[in-house]
Amino acid sequence: MLKEDNNVTAVGLKSKLLGTDIEQRMLIPIFQDYNDKVEALIGHDFAPGTLERYRTSLKHTQEFLIWKYKTSDIDITKIDHAFIMDYDFWLRSVRKCANNTAVKYIKNFKKIIRICIANGWLSKDPFLSYKAKLKAIERPFLSKEEIQTIYEKEFASERLNQVRDIFLFSCYTGLA
Repeated sequence: MLKEDNNVTAVGLKSKLLGTDIEQRMLIPIFQDYNDKVEALIGHDFAPGTLERYRTSLKHTQEFLIWKYKTSDIDITKIDHAFIMDYDFWLRSVRKCANNTAVKYIKNFKKIIRICIANGWLSKDPFLSYKAKLKAIERPFLSKEEIQTIYEKEFASERLNQVRDIFLFSCYTGLA
């Protein structure tokens, strides 16, 4: 206790001897706290879609904990490389996520682990030897004939004509 620069008290010494001095930090409240902060910063630092992705990541993490450990939460000190590999396997097999989707969920989970490391709650990074790569996706593009067909299409609604025009504008300019 002296080496850790803590005050030595009778209560502190007793809890140290009994092992009750170690504060358990659980994964789900940490994850939920981060999601709450993201929600508070929507429109400033985050987009609504970012919050939705983190909420989905939290939901998947909870489902994984029930599937693998038969529990609704886990102490963050129990998260190791094997946990990450099992989570990755679960996303790909049970959830049937494609490679890029699984990698993105793991990346969201990694953000929470980085917060735990930064706060000193975890002594080592469970992602240290985990490597996952996004696979490049070949997106098909419209031919000139297909774009011309869209250009010539007349819709019954003026709103749909506007949507068509905006879509064609984005095709010609490269804007998403």
